[in-house]
Amino acid sequence: MRTIPIIVGILLILAATFAAEQSSAGTSPELAAMLDAKDKDGKPIITQEQRTYFNGLNDNLKELLNQVVQKKVVTRPEHLGLLLALQLRPQKMELVLQNNCILCHSDSETQSSEDLFTLGSDSHHSPPSHMNLKEIVEDTHFRRGLSCAGCHGGDPTAAFGHAFVKEWPESGRQANREWIVQFCARCHSDPTFMHQFNPALPTDQLAKFKSSPHGLTLLEKHDSRAPQCISCHGVHGIRPAKDPQSKVYAQRVPETCGACHANATTMAGFTRADGSPLPTTQLAEYRTSVHGRALLERGDLGAPACNTCHGNHAASPPGVAGVSRSCSLCHSANASLFDGSKHKQAFDSHNWPECGKCHGDHAIAKTHDSMLSSAPGALCGDCHRQYAKDDPKCIPTADYFHQTITRMDEAQTRFGAISEKLAAKGLDVEPINNQLTDLTDNLKKSRTYVHSFSRDTFQQVALPGEEAIQRTDTLVDKAHEEYKYRQVGLAASIALIGFLILAIYLKLRQLEK
Repeated sequence: MRTIPIIVGILLILAATFAAEQSSAGTSPELAAMLDAKDKDGKPIITQEQRTYFNGLNDNLKELLNQVVQKKVVTRPEHLGLLLALQLRPQKMELVLQNNCILCHSDSETQSSEDLFTLGSDSHHSPPSHMNLKEIVEDTHFRRGLSCAGCHGGDPTAAFGHAFVKEWPESGRQANREWIVQFCARCHSDPTFMHQFNPALPTDQLAKFKSSPHGLTLLEKHDSRAPQCISCHGVHGIRPAKDPQSKVYAQRVPETCGACHANATTMAGFTRADGSPLPTTQLAEYRTSVHGRALLERGDLGAPACNTCHGNHAASPPGVAGVSRSCSLCHSANASLFDGSKHKQAFDSHNWPECGKCHGDHAIAKTHDSMLSSAPGALCGDCHRQYAKDDPKCIPTADYFHQTITRMDEAQTRFGAISEKLAAKGLDVEPINNQLTDLTDNLKKSRTYVHSFSRDTFQQVALPGEEAIQRTDTLVDKAHEEYKYRQVGLAASIALIGFLILAIYLKLRQLEK
C-alpha cells in the first residue's frame, strides 16, 4: 500500500519537470536565468502571475524576448518583470518588444525619474500620466504602429537614437506651446497620410483651430495659456473620443474644458466681447443644470456638453443668433415655433439671445409651468411689465397659457389618483386611462406650443386636452354612479338574503312546533 503514494509522488515530479521543460523550450540561458532570479531574501523576482503570463506567450514573442535580452536591451529581472506585468495581448507585446525607445526608458537603472516609464501601481508615487507605461501602450497612435519615433524622431530599432525631428524645438518647449499645433498637423492635416489609419477622421482641424478664439490667442497673441492639441487630448495615452477614459469622451468634456475655464488664475485677463471679465463659474453651473445632471449623473451621452454648443477645434462663444441654432439641434420644435412668433421680432430688436434669455446658458434649470405666471418674480410677468407694458395683450396671454396648462396638469394628477382608487374597487378604468393618455399627450404638446406666443395657435393645441378633461370627468362620474349602484344592489341583495334566512328560520320553528 505504501508504494501507491510513492508512485503518485514520482508522477507529480515528472509532470512538473516536463512542464518546466516545456515552458522553457526556446528560452535562452540568459532569459531563463532572469526568470529564475531571486532577490537578497531568496524570493523570486518574477512573480507567479508574471511567470504564468510568460508561459502563455507564443513562440514569436518568446524569441523577441530572447533577442532583447541577448542584445542587452533588457539586462535585469526587475526590468523583465515590469514588461511581463503589463499583461499585454500578443499584438501589443510584439510592438513593445520591437521598440527600443520603450524598452530603454522603462529601465529604472539607466533613466532618471523624469524620463522613466513606470506602471504607476503605487498610488503614493504615481508617475505623470505621460510617463505611465500602461497609458502609453493604450495610446491610439501606438496601437496603429505609430510610437515614440513618430513624434520624437530617431530609430526605435537601433540601440540608441535621439535624432529629433526638425519640427521639435530644441529648447523652450514648455514656455512656448505654439509649435505643438503645427507639429500635430504634420499628420492630421495630411488627408493621404490619415486615410491609411482612419478615412473618416477629418483633416481640417488646424484650419478650424487657427480661426477660433483659442487659436487666435495662441498663434497671434502668443499667449501660451490658450489650449492646444495636448491640452485636450493628452500626450502619451491619447485615446479615441469614444473611449470612456479619453479626455474628450462626452462625460469628461466638461472636466477637460473646466481645467482652464474654471481656473481663475488661467482665465485672468480674458474678457467677453463687451469687455467684461470672462467668468469661471461655467463648470459649476453646468453640473447643476438639467443638461449636466443628465450627462454626468444619469450617463445620458445624448445630453449636450461644452463642445455641443461651442464646437471642438473651432470652439467659440455662440453669437446671439448662434444660441438658437445650437439649441435647435435638440429642441427643433420649440425653435421652429419661436421663429414664427412675435417674440422673435422683439428679441431681435433688443439683440437678445433667443433661448438663453429665458432659460439661461450654463445653469439651465428644468422648466416649470410657474415661469408662465404673471405674478411678481415670474419670468413672463416681470419681462412683460418691463418691456411690454404698452401692449395690453401680453400679460393676459401669459395668464391664459399658465392657467390652461396648470388646469391640465392638475387634472392629470387628480384623475390619475382617482383611476387608481376606482381600479382598487374593481371597476373598469380603461376608458378613463385612455382619456388620461390623450390628456398627457396634449399637455406635453401645449407646453411646447407656448413657444409660438400666439393665443390662437396655442388654443388649437390645448383645446383637445381641455375636452379630454371634460370627457374624463364624465367617465369618473359614471364610474362613481356605477359604484353606488353596486353598493345599493349589494345592500339589497344582503337584505333579501337576510329576509330569506329569517323566513326559513321562522318556518323551521313552526315545523318544530
